[in-house]
Amino acid sequence: MRKITALYFFLFTLMTFAQNYSGPESAEFDYANNRWLIANTTSHEVLARSSAGVLTVFATGLVSGPYGIEIVDDILYCCSGASVKGYSLTTGANVFNLNVGASFLNGMTHDNSGNLYATDFSAKKIIKINIAAQTFSTIATSLVQSPNGIVFDQANNRCVFVNWGSNAPIKAIDLTTNMVTTVLSTANANCDGITRDAIGNYYVSTWGGQNVIKYDAAFANTPAVVAAGLSSPADIFYNTATNVLAIPNSGNNTVTYLDLTLATAEFNWLKSVSVYPNPAQAEAFVKFEIGTPMAISYQILSTDGKIVNANSVAEYQTNGIITVDTSKLKTGLYFLRFTANENAKTIPLLISN
Repeated sequence: MRKITALYFFLFTLMTFAQNYSGPESAEFDYANNRWLIANTTSHEVLARSSAGVLTVFATGLVSGPYGIEIVDDILYCCSGASVKGYSLTTGANVFNLNVGASFLNGMTHDNSGNLYATDFSAKKIIKINIAAQTFSTIATSLVQSPNGIVFDQANNRCVFVNWGSNAPIKAIDLTTNMVTTVLSTANANCDGITRDAIGNYYVSTWGGQNVIKYDAAFANTPAVVAAGLSSPADIFYNTATNVLAIPNSGNNTVTYLDLTLATAEFNWLKSVSVYPNPAQAEAFVKFEIGTPMAISYQILSTDGKIVNANSVAEYQTNGIITVDTSKLKTGLYFLRFTANENAKTIPLLISN
């Protein structure tokens, strides 16, 4: 397994003393408010880290945890003991409370149909929560190992999750049949978090190796260690807008922010790009220059990661202009994600319809 050394990426750990990380367990990026949110388990609160690196309290008073956190629309949902709690991104007020009868909720993700999925670490279950109806059901029971981090895979209508213990496999649950299958057998021990980048690569944090391992979208090629020397790395999160991977180190109360743009040149395939008008209404135009001929596809994502529009365009030689239909989008912030040759670039786009 090859390792990416410090010569190839910029790795830094930030400790802020206005507020302190204390048992940081999970990270999530709040695109609408340009800030990181971090679950602080020891103090039972969620911290907000501004773009300037300043930590403040976002939500407090949780009796247990919080552990896994997940943004859906304008609410941050938290795993807290046997319950899922929700907090307004605008005010931080507690607006959602649902006891799902779990033993220890740990990881959490969401689909594009208004459902949350949470792993019950102690009971070895996976629970589905309908947000609007405030109902829940158990969709996987009697798992062999304790499930931990979990992430939604829209293309395959499944959730992929990692597991605790030795030789911990990476597994998936089909959201149509609820069938659990092994995606990949590994020699990893005590896997905690899992996330995906803009082109579908997976990242898994492990306590056994004290590292984060990168897998391709199909789990077909040799994985690579992208961060090592960590301290009990927990529930990680990939920021689509900046290509930064947040890694809470629950063992030494720090959070590592790994700039994946500097880890490789794969995000530099667009030499220059401009989007106009921005804000856009019925349509936007994207002008770009590329180094080599390639076919390009794009997706428009909402701030919570939902794909709201997607299209493929023809091969371009060295430059071109793409017309993007934005007429059906509501006013707000979105992200244009371009993909070519298994590489991607993301650009913020404002809509004012």
